[in-house]
Amino acid sequence: MKLKTLTKALLISSLMLAGSAFAKTIIKIGHYNSDVHPSNVALQEYFKKTIEDKTEGRYEIRIFPNNQLGGEDQIVNGLRNGTIEGGITGLLLQNVDPIFGVWEWPYLFKDNAEAKKVLASPIAQEIGEKMEQYGIKLLAYGMNGFRVISSNKKVEKFDDFKGLRLRVPLNSLFVDWAKAMNINPQSMPLSEVFTALEQKVIDGQENPYMLIKDSGLYEVQKYIIESNHIFSPGLLQLSLKTWNKISKEDQAIFLEAAKLYQEKEWELAMKMEQDVKDFFHKNGKEVIIPSDAFKADMLKASETLYQNFYQKYDWAKDVISKIQAAK
Repeated sequence: MKLKTLTKALLISSLMLAGSAFAKTIIKIGHYNSDVHPSNVALQEYFKKTIEDKTEGRYEIRIFPNNQLGGEDQIVNGLRNGTIEGGITGLLLQNVDPIFGVWEWPYLFKDNAEAKKVLASPIAQEIGEKMEQYGIKLLAYGMNGFRVISSNKKVEKFDDFKGLRLRVPLNSLFVDWAKAMNINPQSMPLSEVFTALEQKVIDGQENPYMLIKDSGLYEVQKYIIESNHIFSPGLLQLSLKTWNKISKEDQAIFLEAAKLYQEKEWELAMKMEQDVKDFFHKNGKEVIIPSDAFKADMLKASETLYQNFYQKYDWAKDVISKIQAAK
C-alpha cells in the first residue's frame, strides 16, 4: 500500500514538473484589419514566428483580425487596463493626449518613403515612449497608408473641392481639414458610407487605398483623387501590464520581432497599395494624380490649420521642427 502511495506521489510530482517545464504564456493580439491586410500577414509570418521560435515556445502569439476582440476603442481601453495583451490600432489615444495624433496632421509627409523614415526616427520613438504614461507599450509603427479621396464628382484642381459633399470620420481634425479645403464635410460612421454614396447623400469619402478596396466603396465611386492629405499609421502595441511581466531577455526578443514586423509590414503595405491602384485602373476607375499647382494650393490652404495647432499646443512647433529634421 505504501509503495502504491509513493508511486502515485512520484507520478503527480513528475507531471507537475513536466507541466511547469512546458508552461507557455499566451499573448492575444486583436485588430480591425482583414486577415489578408499587410499588418495581419506580417504579424503571422514575422512577429509571431520570431517570438515563438526564439523563446522556444515559452510564448504563444494568438492573432485576432476583423475586430474579433472588439472595435478599436475597446482594444485601446483593453490595452490601457490590461484586459487585452496586444493590439494594432490607429491614433485613438490622441483623445486622451493630442500629441499622439500628430502623425495625422494634414500634408505632414509627401510620400510613403518619407513617412517610413520619420516613423523610424528618434522623434517617433520619443512620442511612442509617452504612451507608457497611459499604460501602453508601443512596439512598432506600421503603415495603413495615405488617405485619398474617392468621388463621383471629378476633382482636378483646388476649386473643384467647392461644394463637394465628403464623408469624413467623427473627428474634428478631419472636419477642420475639409473646411480648409472648401469641402462640405459630412461626419458619419464608416458602416453608413456605402449606402450614403449609393443613395447620393454624399459625393465621396476619404480613406487609404486598401480600405476603399476592402470595403467595396470603389463599387459606387467613379474617381480616386490621390490627395495624400493625411497619413495614417497602424500602431503595434502591448499592454504595459503585459510588457512588465516579460523578462528582460524575452523583451529583447519581442523588440527584435517588432523591428522585423515594422520593416516587412511597410514592404507588404507599399506593394499592396500599388496592387490596389492597378486593380482600380482595371476596374474602370480613374485615378487622378494632382498637379503641382493643385498640391501647392492644398498646402497653402492647410497653413491656417498649422497656425491653429501652434496656438493650441505649446509642444507643436518643437515636435514639427523635429519631424522636419528627421526627413
